[in-house]
Amino acid sequence: MPKLNVEFYKPRVHVNPGEPAVSFIDVLQRIAAMPLRDRIRGGIDPAAILTLDEHHGEYTGESARIRTEDLPSVINTATGNRHNLDIDAQEGLGEEIHFLYDSGLDVITVQRKGHLRASALENLLSDLAHIDVRFEIILREGAWQRFERMEMVKKVYFKLARPQDLGGQRRQPLLTVLGMMEDFNGVSAKVEISVGRARDGRLRRNPVREVIDSFNALRDNFKALSITGAMREDNGNMHVETVDFIQEKLMFTTDVQRRGRRLNAEGCRLALREAIRENRDYLRRYRA
Repeated sequence: MPKLNVEFYKPRVHVNPGEPAVSFIDVLQRIAAMPLRDRIRGGIDPAAILTLDEHHGEYTGESARIRTEDLPSVINTATGNRHNLDIDAQEGLGEEIHFLYDSGLDVITVQRKGHLRASALENLLSDLAHIDVRFEIILREGAWQRFERMEMVKKVYFKLARPQDLGGQRRQPLLTVLGMMEDFNGVSAKVEISVGRARDGRLRRNPVREVIDSFNALRDNFKALSITGAMREDNGNMHVETVDFIQEKLMFTTDVQRRGRRLNAEGCRLALREAIRENRDYLRRYRA
């Protein structure tokens, strides 16, 4: 059976100063009330929220990118003969993912599938609701605890791919790095900032937090992010730990049956519920 991979995020809604607060539930309810044709984003990157249902505070949905260009051909596996897809100009191929928002935990689980990432879903929700929605990645429990226990941050390492569109999201300390990539016409950059051999040296916390904020905002462009720091043991001694924000994110994987040539939609929804159930005790810390 095929595998279904799930990632976990804390959703945030950002409004301009002076504007009324908006919750993530408000965003989902606004979109759920739209007719299906209004839940379709056109333009150069068409996408849609195909379903969005609520039951006892649980919102389950299916999102799709709609591929309208560079469509693959149909190839006969016995003869090798091929032909173009017979679809009209208003149609495209749906590349779907499922998602589930648990309002009690204030956590959203998103199916990870090919090129359709959680970032595509947050952008689609933002576009449809006309409000800035962002997902903050959730690390495994042990990884986040190690980061929070760091008394001194000793090193930050990250590797960036140059974004196609920064969308006004440039932030310090990444501004210089992204600017240099543009100046050199480069496609990637590696940065390591450390205190070297200084015994009591430490990096300032605020810039480190800004790197993490940038990771949440531009995570598809981060190819690596790790933070190394010193933490105190129970006996008072200090030891060094490294938290890898790419490799140590909270994940869940399970098998899902197919229905014909497609994944069973109900099986995907059950898998997302199972992902929440397996990690519920830890995820309670993310309640609003």
